[in-house]
Amino acid sequence: MTKIDPYSLTTVPLEQLANGNPLATATGFIWRRRDQNYLITNWHVVTGKNAATGKPLAPARPDTLRASFNTRSMNFGKEARDIPIRDAGQNPLWYIEAIRRRTDDNELSPAPFGLKGCDVVAIPLRGLGSDTDINLYPINVLKSDSDLAVRIGMDVFILGYPFGNQSPGFPVWKRGSIASEPDLTRLGTGYMLVDTASRPGMSGAPVIRRSWGMHILENGAFSADSTPQSKFIGIYSGRLSTFDKEDAQLGMVWPADDIENIIDAAKYDH
Repeated sequence: MTKIDPYSLTTVPLEQLANGNPLATATGFIWRRRDQNYLITNWHVVTGKNAATGKPLAPARPDTLRASFNTRSMNFGKEARDIPIRDAGQNPLWYIEAIRRRTDDNELSPAPFGLKGCDVVAIPLRGLGSDTDINLYPINVLKSDSDLAVRIGMDVFILGYPFGNQSPGFPVWKRGSIASEPDLTRLGTGYMLVDTASRPGMSGAPVIRRSWGMHILENGAFSADSTPQSKFIGIYSGRLSTFDKEDAQLGMVWPADDIENIIDAAKYDH
């Protein structure tokens, strides 16, 4: 019997399209909130702009995301669905964190604690929940071991598509280690750092803690279990920009709490 890790089923390979023309690849996943499904990915994926500078990352602006979902028939195939990310008037169809504010020249404006806006968006999915050919597998519906400790130096896994949606369409689990103090995230940049080497196609990937055997809990206690424990901790948004490819390879992970903050604020980008 073929066994697939439940978290591998949650990832969604994405392809940016502009007027039907492919631009780049990325990763996303589904979040369910009050019976509504949302596609979660990065702000720079839907805008085609650098999240720190506002400068274009591609020669055209994406207007559609081609998302590949698991089939309900469980034949290990994928079904592609085109998700519009702009309406007929070219207005964005994604929610952003309410703290993000932009000026007319698209430069990021000041925000508390040095934040420059969260590089995470939530796209409401209209109708896909009733699509009988695909299964969305929302990541927050999976059993999560919320008591699992998240500490600096611990290993995490980034579940994404560094080479695009290659057959059979399941993600690469890229290992990294937490490189900044998680509890101090909100006092600084708004994201934690992970020490890992990655590729652009992993932008928007879910990041999880996975523990086997002896598990360290948040309260400092230990538990033993013959099955692995997992905890979704955030959204990967690529590596910090550097001028030298020999520099430390540090990636950014936005906290899981950002997702429901964005959905509940229901603030469209402008």
